[in-house]
Amino acid sequence: MTVGEPRAVAVSLTKGGVGKTAVAINLADRLQQRGRTLLVDIDPAGNATEGVGEADAYDLEDHIGTYLKEAAMADDDETVDPSLDDIIIEREGFDLIPSSADLATSESIIDAENRFAILVIKQQLLDIVLGDRYDYVVFDTPGDSDSLFREAAIFGAGNVIVPMTPAEESVRGFETLLKTEIVPARDHTDVDILAIVPNMMLSDNESQWLCDELNESFGDLLPPFGHPSLFDDDEEIDPGIRQRIAFKRAWREGVPLAEYDPDSDMIDRLDELADIVVRGGINGE
Repeated sequence: MTVGEPRAVAVSLTKGGVGKTAVAINLADRLQQRGRTLLVDIDPAGNATEGVGEADAYDLEDHIGTYLKEAAMADDDETVDPSLDDIIIEREGFDLIPSSADLATSESIIDAENRFAILVIKQQLLDIVLGDRYDYVVFDTPGDSDSLFREAAIFGAGNVIVPMTPAEESVRGFETLLKTEIVPARDHTDVDILAIVPNMMLSDNESQWLCDELNESFGDLLPPFGHPSLFDDDEEIDPGIRQRIAFKRAWREGVPLAEYDPDSDMIDRLDELADIVVRGGINGE
């Protein structure tokens, strides 16, 4: 197992329906082949929690929201209840911090009472586990236009993977994410977009349009498997992470794609995405 520099990454876009959860789950699965990995579901919808077979955890009384709320309000020497260990589910493969039906309530309390709320995930989660307990931490973030936990995950992780689907709404979501969260965060800390990932792709004009647009404007952030030239290469699968029914079936079964369908033609691309995270970028060392 080759482990790179410990790294956290937020899978983010201010737009729902772009396949963030599938990317986050399967990225965590492939990173687990490279080092100890934790998946953190900070989307109140809880789709990642359900998609890894832990739906019952969604209704637990103690969850990441209650932990972060208590940790943000506690004095330095005060014991936090629930503790971080109380909310981590140790699993075969990657571990999980599940979401909760009450997550949005905790987010509102932290945002209202703690003026440094954007630091809460960095200080109370990443600074504790990253590099010590885990080599990689992956956040599945909400698609809401205004989410403290998404902003805090981006700020704390300092690395972002952006899934985009072939639709104008997806492009606008990326523009919003860049303008309202990534650029402002860069005034205070380093935030790198590791990759923009064409996702849920089909062999149609809209998919080609997206790859062409991304290659023209953000070519240095487009993985090789997302390059539009693959549309013209008869020897290759068309670009992007393709829309495969196996992703949905794996989610329903509560397992990553590689466990549900080890022969899927998308596993190599997910491995390539994991390698980008390990290197710290498409052209990283």
